[in-house]
Amino acid sequence: MRTLIAILALAAVAAPAVAQPYEALQRDRDARLAAAAQAARQRGTTLDNELSRLEARQQTDRTLSQIAADSERPAVPTVPFNPKAPPPVVDASQLAQIPDSVLAASNARAIAASKNKR
Repeated sequence: MRTLIAILALAAVAAPAVAQPYEALQRDRDARLAAAAQAARQRGTTLDNELSRLEARQQTDRTLSQIAADSERPAVPTVPFNPKAPPPVVDASQLAQIPDSVLAASNARAIAASKNKR
């Protein structure tokens, strides 16, 4: 009986001691998982920042190349001058014709509108 009481007393005293390493291991594992999650978030943020930087750089390069392309002067074709060539013939019947009375009326309306100071 004494032996049984001694074993029970030792078991009662030893129970918290057995649980301590498991709790420490659990805390250590939780700390490692939290650190790994934090490192993954940090890597994700770093990758997002790098991607944003590269996209901004690419857009800047595209814009600069577009500006450079827009600022180039187009090649103007040269027309060789021939002093012995006949002068061009203009057919006056193909030109727009506006009667003088219509032009005079339009001119009068423009003058009247410019004098109207409201």
